[in-house]
Amino acid sequence: MDEYLAHFRVMENALADCEHLLLHFRGPVCDLSVTAVTGRLRDLLAGQGVPLPQAVRAASDPYALLRFILAACPGLAARAEADICQQEILAAAAARPSHGIRDLLDGPASVSIIGDVCPAAITGYLARLYPRLMGRVRLIIGRLGADPALLEPTPIPILQAAQLLGVPPAACAVVASTPDGIRAARQAGARAIGYARTATARDQLTAAGADASTASMTGFAGAAYSTEQRRRYDRDHPGAPSLRATATWPGAPAPGNLPRQMRNHDR
Repeated sequence: MDEYLAHFRVMENALADCEHLLLHFRGPVCDLSVTAVTGRLRDLLAGQGVPLPQAVRAASDPYALLRFILAACPGLAARAEADICQQEILAAAAARPSHGIRDLLDGPASVSIIGDVCPAAITGYLARLYPRLMGRVRLIIGRLGADPALLEPTPIPILQAAQLLGVPPAACAVVASTPDGIRAARQAGARAIGYARTATARDQLTAAGADASTASMTGFAGAAYSTEQRRRYDRDHPGAPSLRATATWPGAPAPGNLPRQMRNHDR
């Protein structure tokens, strides 16, 4: 078995008991970058004479600054959250999709989008690139208001999604690109799938507890397609032996020969 096929089988096994996919918006869905707001948040704190811990001063991630503001400076929370929300909407209007994300939206798996980005940015992004596929997204659960409990790492969006979908968290697979996202999935009791382009980053996700990791959302979409087709076959043929553990099954596409709509879309 070659390396690609072995990875494909590992991903299928990780998804075997999962009925719903919960994709973090930043990373698995798109390359959203809001670093431009970091300076404005620092200026906001400096204007109020708020001393910053060294770790916060060195942070390039605006969400680290937002987390600090929400916890330490509640009087500035609404303004800081509004600044980041505005930047998220602007960034989402220019963000490039992760390669293969259309494959997931266009496939048979149940897909929802979660994360600590404001819902307006997520819906704006989907409306820009996938207006005909927006109805395929079951849920959008993003950051609502200036509440530090809603920032990563938190299992809250995962638990909310599971409740709204009417399933236990164990029936969900969370796809995340940060160790915090992986740890939140494990804390919620969901499967954790890491997505990162470099081997070093994938190793970090594995160390955080990822059940499997991938460098390609297209490859992940193929595994999700195959897993869902197996599940549907088992459901429609209750008296037949289950196909969940089989290497091949009637009508199964080879990993490198997926249906046309599953092949290497940039969007």
